[in-house]
Amino acid sequence: MKVDFVEESGKLMKQSTIQNDAPSWLLAEMVVEKGRELARKYEADEELVVASLYLAHIVFSKGLKDKIQQQHTKLSSRMAKTYLDKWKVPEEKQKIILNAIEAHHGDVLTESKEAEIMKNAECYKFITVKGCLILLHDLGRRGHSFEDAIKFVFFKLNQKLSYLTLDECKKDGEKNATEIKKIFGVL
Repeated sequence: MKVDFVEESGKLMKQSTIQNDAPSWLLAEMVVEKGRELARKYEADEELVVASLYLAHIVFSKGLKDKIQQQHTKLSSRMAKTYLDKWKVPEEKQKIILNAIEAHHGDVLTESKEAEIMKNAECYKFITVKGCLILLHDLGRRGHSFEDAIKFVFFKLNQKLSYLTLDECKKDGEKNATEIKKIFGVL
């Protein structure tokens, strides 16, 4: 029986989110929706984009800027490889998914349209008002002070703005960043 690797990737992400108490499942759903939208617009393989988005954070932690968070692209890629093999995903698809996971922070070059789209879609969780509010709430739920949470929200906003490569995403990001700064009284 053939395994639906996209569905299994989603289940694994949900399980990992519960186990790690991070990142917020609401943020995962948000970026998957954006990934689907961008994949259709740019005529990319939607399954590969969505699976990549789900698998990009299967190794994660609730700490801010800790060692696991700093290495989650490599750690998640390694773990994803194990599952992709188990699910019998063809090597050419695995290569695209694993590159997308490893490249979504810009440390590794993207090698496909799908990886580029995934990278841009993944940024939306921190470059939208909705995403920033979800993150702020999640950080409060995890016990971080409001001041530290606000600092982290702006750290992630600026970080993700720097990762954007698609022109429309850059425009959205700049527009949204202005709105977010107004909401938080920075402008």
